[in-house]
Amino acid sequence: MTACFARGLLRALPAAALLLGAPMPAFAQDKPAPPNWISACQGPARAEALECQMEQRAVLSGSGQLVGSVTVRVPAETRKPVLMIRGPLGLSLAGGVVLDVDGAAAETLPLQTCDAGGCYAGAPLSAALLDAMVRGKTFNVTFQNLNKEPIKLPMSLAGFSAAYGRIK
Repeated sequence: MTACFARGLLRALPAAALLLGAPMPAFAQDKPAPPNWISACQGPARAEALECQMEQRAVLSGSGQLVGSVTVRVPAETRKPVLMIRGPLGLSLAGGVVLDVDGAAAETLPLQTCDAGGCYAGAPLSAALLDAMVRGKTFNVTFQNLNKEPIKLPMSLAGFSAAYGRIK
């Protein structure tokens, strides 16, 4: 077996585990842990309004493979926050994505599309969910694998309020 083939096989194992309904390996947050939320603003020109967003990623511990991410974007034209969720491949599309803060007030978003990078859901970020995220400790993102078993990605809300203050 060539080294290149072996590396490719090792990268494919977590995705194969999802497809086959096997237990997922442990997740780790991107390093360094603080800050958990990375924010950025950019614009097409100096005189134009900025597009701002903040993001946190969940990666597999050990390999660093991206499993999912949560992005809050503030479009220049509306200034109203939009939530984007990226999950792994091998999900039950019918299950959508269930979001909750500290286990309370769950909301479900439909999965809209999938590509080679993962499966995606997005919607305007409601004032109630935004308020819960500002006050909460953990943002739970839950998908279903093809066997309808839950895959939960707990995302820390440490630093969320400060990052959102920079982009709003």
